[in-house]
Amino acid sequence: MDTYIITTALVEFNGRYLIAKRASTKKFSPNQWEFISGFIEEKESAEITIVRELYEETKLKGKIIKKADPFSFVDEEARWVVIPFLIKTENDKLAINKEDHSESKWIDISELEKYGDLTPFFKMRQLLL
Repeated sequence: MDTYIITTALVEFNGRYLIAKRASTKKFSPNQWEFISGFIEEKESAEITIVRELYEETKLKGKIIKKADPFSFVDEEARWVVIPFLIKTENDKLAINKEDHSESKWIDISELEKYGDLTPFFKMRQLLL
């Protein structure tokens, strides 16, 4: 089983949080709702990765507000080591990169369960405390 290290973020604007539906062409978890995430590139910090991924996937600029402890989980595809962040943006006007996601939504935290298995959120709750 392969192991991957990724960053992920709760992206917040005015008390609402961004989720995005993965494109059907994605290798891992196609058509599933997720938080903005991305693989760390060689010699790139997790902090640079998540800010870069946010911009590449949404054209949003954000500021890291808080970091949470890394966690891991295993699914049918791999073992994932996840480095989570809370990022605040100055606006909610985004442009989804269609290669990464087919749609996006700003939702209230209480709505998360409507969008499938967002298991990582429950490991990331410390970002909201």
